[in-house]
Amino acid sequence: MDGKGTTRRGILKLGGAAAVTAVTGTEAITGHEASPAGFHLGTYTSAGGPGIAAGHLDPTTGRPAVESSTAVVPEASWLANSAAGSILYAISEQERGTISALTPALDLLGTVATGNGPAHVAVHPDGSFLFVSLYGEGAVVTHPINADGTPAAATDRRSHGTGAHAHQVVVDPLGAYVLAVDLGRDTVFTYALDRRAGSLTEVTRVELPAGSGPRHLVFHPSGTVAYLANELNSTVTVCSYAEGVLQPGQVVPAAPETGVTNYPGEIAVSPDGSHVYVSNRGTNTVGVFTTGADGTTLTRVAAPSCGGDWPRHLALDPAGERLYVANQRSGTIAWLPLLDGIPGQVGGTVAAPGAAQILF
Repeated sequence: MDGKGTTRRGILKLGGAAAVTAVTGTEAITGHEASPAGFHLGTYTSAGGPGIAAGHLDPTTGRPAVESSTAVVPEASWLANSAAGSILYAISEQERGTISALTPALDLLGTVATGNGPAHVAVHPDGSFLFVSLYGEGAVVTHPINADGTPAAATDRRSHGTGAHAHQVVVDPLGAYVLAVDLGRDTVFTYALDRRAGSLTEVTRVELPAGSGPRHLVFHPSGTVAYLANELNSTVTVCSYAEGVLQPGQVVPAAPETGVTNYPGEIAVSPDGSHVYVSNRGTNTVGVFTTGADGTTLTRVAAPSCGGDWPRHLALDPAGERLYVANQRSGTIAWLPLLDGIPGQVGGTVAAPGAAQILF
């Protein structure tokens, strides 16, 4: 990527050259009549991605169509919407990492330094703070949000110590606590936020078995259960949750045993809490689980193909009709239709070089 990638008239240009036409089994992303369901795509520019792309889903087929893109944020591996949905935040996953604010149309509003190897950004639900996990230096950084929505310089940095690799930060459903998932420490740290000082104070931590490698956590809609995808031992841990305290319970394999080493990537839960989905990098499948009545148990019910190679991220569309998967190594976005929460066969794929995340 030469930093000049732009999109005009719905034709995605990478490195100054127009995207190629359809290849066997995969369509290139091209323009389409806009629909209400919009998305943003985060990509690795080092893998040929455009940086950040914006577009809409075809309301009939579900096919994503990119309408604009920008390389102003390189290695844009994670994106998050502001609390009001009017601003897009993007990390730049580099040694000298940054956090940027953009309009939904991808105009840059502001950028500040955040630290080594940012992997994730979370927005406090009241719109006052951003929290960034630094995989490279094993720390969590707090950035106040300015009145215009841009990130301010960091006011706090919490290191997790030797061997730490902070992979994700999640604000609990009530906005009371900030949870940091650290793959290197096999630990989830829970912090309380001091809004006046813009700082975090650790209140508790839960340690997983050595070698688990916790990567991403998602809350059940009840707010009393959380699901933790463990990258290094290919499991999902079900945890009860109350007042900042996680209590690990059931542990289930993320994918059926196939003899292939597997590394879970993203984990998501359906809006009604009935299903949990895990992207399985290695087996190249989506782990599909039903939940017990209270959400505290998981039962695998399907493991369909992800439609590509190395599914780094997955997300449900706003209508709950399809599951979308960002396949990093194959450079594609695939979508699977849902029937009663269960994904069917891949409905289609589009080319998306360097695909890292799809955000609705």
